Amino acid sequence: MIAGVAFAVLYATAVLILPAAGGGDPSVLRARALLLVFAALALGWLAAVVRDRLTGPPAHLFTIGATLLLAQLCVATWLSAGPAIRPGQVTEGTAATLADLASLWLPTATIGHILVAVPILLAANDDHLPRWIGTAAAVFIVEQLIETITIIGPPGSFISPGGPMNVYLGASLTAAFFGALGVAVSRSRPEPTDIRDEVVSDEPVGE
Repeated sequence: MIAGVAFAVLYATAVLILPAAGGGDPSVLRARALLLVFAALALGWLAAVVRDRLTGPPAHLFTIGATLLLAQLCVATWLSAGPAIRPGQVTEGTAATLADLASLWLPTATIGHILVAVPILLAANDDHLPRWIGTAAAVFIVEQLIETITIIGPPGSFISPGGPMNVYLGASLTAAFFGALGVAVSRSRPEPTDIRDEVVSDEPVGE
């Protein structure tokens, strides 16, 4: 539960609060990068715990999604915070290009979120996780599918890449979903995943 809540708080602070408070100030960008790094640590731990509760293809799908999210999180941090190391020394054209690349982080992260949420929905339907987290996963999946439109959204609009839909709607739901996932996993009982431990042979030993 701690990992899920930690990710939710760190992620929401980095994506929602700091950009609104400090904009493009170099010190704010570097503080944001630090929070995202710790958020990645929390996400990695949460993913490991959740993966241990899943079996079969959904478990592999969850692993792919979590790995994709962590990779995207790191790359986005490089692109957004890198120019803040030497403020004023990056040309306007280069800074604009890096900002454009970084703006596609949240639109493309929708795919990773879907890959993570679908196995949670399947596990909840099989009663391996609480049903309420399955409902939360279903809502999250639908919203993220709709949010993929931000990949091609016109600049300056609600659905622009890195715009209001990504930041205020998508990021809020992302923080809420992973925080809820941490709570759900902490309240569910782990099940054995190795069926070989459950196989007992009743056949007599040959003489």
